[in-house]
Amino acid sequence: MIVPDFRGQQALNAWLAGHDAGVLLQGPDPDSPHPVMNGVVVAQEPRPGTRVARWEPVTVWIRHDPDDGSGVREPSDPVPPLRALKAERGDLPESNG
Repeated sequence: MIVPDFRGQQALNAWLAGHDAGVLLQGPDPDSPHPVMNGVVVAQEPRPGTRVARWEPVTVWIRHDPDDGSGVREPSDPVPPLRALKAERGDLPESNG
């Protein structure tokens, strides 16, 4: 198998591409409880273009950027309903009931 260039890829996409190419991606600590799934691949060993045996491990180093925009997309402070904002400002007509 020829080792593909995984650098710059999202970790999960790199892992899937490695599987399709017949190599196994792993982090620098293979016994780590954290799988290679999040972040961007910044380095790898063996280098791209190296010939290896099928299912040979390829070690990848991942950059985990907390501000990369991935992850939860919901606001951390929910926006109140429009009518609640109007009531707070006093924009709603008072009910006489």
